[in-house]
Amino acid sequence: MISKAAKRWLGLLIPGVALIGIAGCFLFPQAIKYQAILTPTEGQKASREEAQYVSSEDGTISYEIPGLRIEVKPMTDDELNQMFPDESTRGKYSTNAYTYGDWVDPRLGFTPNRFSVFKVTIYNRTYPKVMLDPSEVKLETNRGQYLQSYGISAAADQNNFENYYRSRRGQSGNEFYRFELRMGAVRSYNFEEEQPVFKGENYGGFIVFDPVEQETETVHLTLKDFTFRFGAFDNSIDSEDLKFTFKHKIEKSVVEKLTGPAVEVEQLMVTESGPSRVLGNLPDDRTRSVSAIQAVARQRLNGLNRCFTSYFDKGEAQEGRVVVNFTIEVGGAISETRVTESTVDNDEVSQCIRGDVLRWSLRPIDIAGLQAARSQASAGAGAIDGPALGGAAAAASVARIRVVPVTVTYPFEFRVPAAK
Repeated sequence: MISKAAKRWLGLLIPGVALIGIAGCFLFPQAIKYQAILTPTEGQKASREEAQYVSSEDGTISYEIPGLRIEVKPMTDDELNQMFPDESTRGKYSTNAYTYGDWVDPRLGFTPNRFSVFKVTIYNRTYPKVMLDPSEVKLETNRGQYLQSYGISAAADQNNFENYYRSRRGQSGNEFYRFELRMGAVRSYNFEEEQPVFKGENYGGFIVFDPVEQETETVHLTLKDFTFRFGAFDNSIDSEDLKFTFKHKIEKSVVEKLTGPAVEVEQLMVTESGPSRVLGNLPDDRTRSVSAIQAVARQRLNGLNRCFTSYFDKGEAQEGRVVVNFTIEVGGAISETRVTESTVDNDEVSQCIRGDVLRWSLRPIDIAGLQAARSQASAGAGAIDGPALGGAAAAASVARIRVVPVTVTYPFEFRVPAAK
């Protein structure tokens, strides 16, 4: 027999246990693999008789016309995280500019999309010059969403990354540091404005929008006023809106149960202030400028930090400075690395850093852009100093551009964060 007092306690206990169970479902929801998938629709028709749309197995759709190909590839969060592995594995401190990394929203139980990202690449084989203005690219859905692409700078664009991340930035030094990392990636990988693609060249980058609604079924990406030909005064004389249509679906699957809050990762111990020396770079070479090199380095500091902390935590390295000398080839690859100075008192740290830097890459050098800048400079000099170069003389001046590998000296400081 159960006493009346025991019955009263059971009456209170059972609802309490049930309430705790329900609360547990909210505090520790199921971890869900969430993925937004865009696939090209079949049978898309081009308005030009000689043009056609061609789809690939990886989700890329190409607008192809003799001598020109424009590829559009929707990027999944998995692909973006694989592109930036060091920036995507720090939970809520992940610095991937295009995704939330491996952070899981505790209210949802999964990682939502931060943006809708498309990689657009132009391959120009025969046209003198073509151009796309990324600020005019639009994204529409069957649910009535009409999205404007993100620009880079707050000064030039209303919808832009600078304002987006500034509004989410805290006031600590680490928050400012993470802001710079994200902006460095955006400046390096986004499709730039006023970027003509000359004959024999190719160019590509990301065009980014807010995420589309989960219930969306169809997405239309429009490259507005894509210019095929320019007139004598550099005005567009042949342009067209190019539309790419995709089917949209959400894939969800349960991965595991969350058992508690994520463990916070260690703070960065490595800092940099930019390369101390860059040799061989041409004045108009934006792809291998000091700022471009620094942007790539800042994206990769997590890897250098792991090289140091893996030995420092075991008492096998000390705070200090490592100076790396490396070579950037014309295609953007790092071909050689060498540590010229190290005070961290461990050769294995230096070797790890050398190997990490060797895996970095920059954009291929923009030969066409260098030629255009040199031609404009030659024409301007002629107008001031004497008769302008014309015909074969101007062509010879441009042809004298000699591009060589760039040698960089880059110092990195490793310091233990001050205790809070």
